[in-house]
Amino acid sequence: MVLNKLISIGTALLFLGVILIFIGSILSTFKSEKPNVKSAGIIFIGPFPFGWASDKGMFYTLIIITIIMLIIYFLLFRRF
Repeated sequence: MVLNKLISIGTALLFLGVILIFIGSILSTFKSEKPNVKSAGIIFIGPFPFGWASDKGMFYTLIIITIIMLIIYFLLFRRF
């Protein structure tokens, strides 16, 4: 019973978050000024990272995060 309520609450919060993101993106399109959007991302396929960035600062931040994640990966999944 308690687990079912927690699942329902979690699902409702998930949908609420998606709706708020959708509303925020629609409202931001009506602004008259041009937005300064920067993006960066990283995808790991096994231990190999593939990333992209649209800004030099974000690129360096992404490199640091990638190195930290690779260290964590090798510490957790190393074989003795």
